[in-house]
Amino acid sequence: MGFKARRFVLFPLIVLYCTGYAGGQTTSSAMPIPNVSPNDPAVVPASRIPRWWVTRHNEKTGNVILNQKIVFIGDSITEGYEGTEAWKILNKKYNNRITNLGFSGDSTGHVIWRLENGEFPKGINPEYVVLMIGTNNKNAPEAIAAGIGKIIKIINNNSPKSKILLFSILPCGSGLDDQNTIKNNNVNKIIKNYHGFFNVRYIDIANYYINSRGELIQELFAKDRLHLVPEGYTVWNDRITAIIDSGK
Repeated sequence: MGFKARRFVLFPLIVLYCTGYAGGQTTSSAMPIPNVSPNDPAVVPASRIPRWWVTRHNEKTGNVILNQKIVFIGDSITEGYEGTEAWKILNKKYNNRITNLGFSGDSTGHVIWRLENGEFPKGINPEYVVLMIGTNNKNAPEAIAAGIGKIIKIINNNSPKSKILLFSILPCGSGLDDQNTIKNNNVNKIIKNYHGFFNVRYIDIANYYINSRGELIQELFAKDRLHLVPEGYTVWNDRITAIIDSGK
């Protein structure tokens, strides 16, 4: 169709929350993770029982390849990357050295369980980890952010040299006034402060998916106003490759 994702970009700059990140690692335990109950579901590892989920987990556990360029971790938005034209371009660009650990319907607790049960073993050593998670959580923003912080620590513990690209949770529904988007943005306000710790680079990409009226750019979303269509993945793809190719 000759679609060019950039024609929908009304705010052309990637918003980075800068706290001195320069590609190095801050291993300080002072990463500002909210203090929540250790029993909060957002931070407690939890598996799921659907057969497809168990099958996908077993496949990903047995097929994680060493020395990957990028490992993607997330929910259905991440899983949906697979099979798109953007995914094919990314595979070709990085010589098939990318792995997708996105699972539809997952929340932070599910990701924690998966990473602790074989999907991200010590020594996997991907150069980059792309992380976006939280839109499925029904917890308070502070708890969701704590779950994301726990995921970051697991990644860093198992692969301390990996650069973690922490993307903001995307808007959904009606746009900026949608209650789920408001929740997601409250999480984003917290996790942006993780930038600079444990090789984390926080990237806010919400403005690429919102028009000047604060509404979703419909051409980038499926009818459910949550998941992305191929054009939406092209926008995300461009942000990822721009960062990686810059070498910063």
